[in-house]
Amino acid sequence: MADDAAIIDPLMHGLRSKGLKKGSVSLVGAVAIGLAATAPAYSLTGALGHGAEESGYQLPIVFIIAVIPMYFVALAYKHLTDAAPDAGTVFTWGSKAIGPYIGWMGGFALMLSSILAGVGAAGILTNATAVWLGMDDSPVWFDIVVATVFILLTTWLVARGAEESSRTTLILTIVQYGGLLLFAVIMVVAIFRGQQSPDVESFSWEWFNPFAIQDFSGLLGGFLVAIFIFWGFDASLAMSEETSGTSAQAGRSGVTAILITVATYVIFSVAALAFAGIDPDSPTSLTNEANVDDVFTTLATQSIGERGAMIAALVVGLSAFSATMSTVMPTARGLLSMATYKAIPNRFASVSEVSSSPKFATWVIGLTSLAIYCVLDVISESVVADSVYSVGISIMTYYSVVAIASVVYFWRTAFRSWRTAMGQVILPAIGALILIPVGVIEAYTMANPETGSEGSILGIGTAFVVGVLSLAFGVLLMIVWNLKAPAFFRGESLPKERT
Repeated sequence: MADDAAIIDPLMHGLRSKGLKKGSVSLVGAVAIGLAATAPAYSLTGALGHGAEESGYQLPIVFIIAVIPMYFVALAYKHLTDAAPDAGTVFTWGSKAIGPYIGWMGGFALMLSSILAGVGAAGILTNATAVWLGMDDSPVWFDIVVATVFILLTTWLVARGAEESSRTTLILTIVQYGGLLLFAVIMVVAIFRGQQSPDVESFSWEWFNPFAIQDFSGLLGGFLVAIFIFWGFDASLAMSEETSGTSAQAGRSGVTAILITVATYVIFSVAALAFAGIDPDSPTSLTNEANVDDVFTTLATQSIGERGAMIAALVVGLSAFSATMSTVMPTARGLLSMATYKAIPNRFASVSEVSSSPKFATWVIGLTSLAIYCVLDVISESVVADSVYSVGISIMTYYSVVAIASVVYFWRTAFRSWRTAMGQVILPAIGALILIPVGVIEAYTMANPETGSEGSILGIGTAFVVGVLSLAFGVLLMIVWNLKAPAFFRGESLPKERT
């Protein structure tokens, strides 16, 4: 095979400029956007307890197992960004490599993921605000007011432009990673002093033994939670048209983000398990009913005291804030790209001359998130739990499209080098072969009302209704747009390439 250094990813053709400002996001800022979108403090406080319920003390190794297909998808993102640094990412790549219908659904799944993540972030923030105000159980009207202020503020900031948004995101990312590191150190010190929960097991390397996982359901349940918390590394890649440097440098930002994220999650989960344990009857446990939706606040209260709960609430709130900003930013650009190639109404293709940002698309995403939150807050037992589980379907859908697009697009040229064959075809294919069946199993599991918040609509789990039926609604929208404006689906505006 040829020398790896001499091989360049084959470029996609026929891509269009969208009026975005090149250089408005630095390479460091791009990595920060990817890190902020994974939102470690927000993700851990909303998902760590549920993951511990599913996988017990094997949660660290489940996190490592779960990141493997995500890393394979990150490699696909890296090479596709190098070949086509387009703001549409999954939509553009899926359309060019596989076909317009798959590309369209990939773009819709990305948008749905961002919206549902914004809903979950609003739920986390309302919990954090209630802690700050000393409220044990916040009423619905309070949740809706806080969520409304939160979503409108983050949407407004994103609409002001990528340059300002990326700077804000970088600052918030530093704050939340600093907070996580501080709490991890405090928990470790408490463990060495013998101040951990009396019901906890001592740390064991057996926690990293994949063969110690008790059953498949424990692996699957933890895997599904892990998919949620690792999601978001790709946010920076949708900013590639605005990122300084080359497309290859922009592509590496996603891989960098996911490696930093997995190290953070494994370290923090080990410290939390060794400090709080998983006994559901213990009032200080990660899996106690009162703690499972907000473990970060619980851990901070145990390790520092009431003041710790206030600090934790602040860090989690900032994490939810930065997560929402860093997911709305790329998703709005995805809609901009779809409209540019006439896959959705032209109104979404507008870019503000002042901020060089797609304001209309940004506000549509923000207001849709707010509407879904208000509905879920009324019908769901736990907005956070249902968001954690339901968003997994759309995440795995569009990640699978990216992985398959890489396999199809690079198939003819990748095998000139063993390294490009692995990064462009073989490993992305393995990632898709893992994510697709897991997504099907998750959809089946979510139909059971006991999944997520244990709420139901007509006997069907709320998580299923939100996650699966929302995706099915996308199919309906695609059919309607195909009937109204078929140019894109005929391959006229974004033709398939390398067939």
